[in-house]
Amino acid sequence: MAFMRNTGDFSPFEALIFTYWITILQMLKKGIPWEAIMNFSQSELHMVVGIEAALQQKEADDQARQMARSSSTSSMASSFPNMGGGFS
Repeated sequence: MAFMRNTGDFSPFEALIFTYWITILQMLKKGIPWEAIMNFSQSELHMVVGIEAALQQKEADDQARQMARSSSTSSMASSFPNMGGGFS
């Protein structure tokens, strides 16, 4: 994100506003109703954001594990050459 790379160009207030709206938009994208978001306390907002981050991390870990498993399986299969000529 361009904003994150050029943080020196923004005041702390602008950074706070940007972070606030990123958080709101992420929650709306996840299907949390606007009314619910507006009624959350600060601790509830932190909890929702934390849970969402944990779920995303779990998904990324699961995908990495699955990719490692599939590449391990395919590398093992290629290490055993096809000897041909089966048994009769």
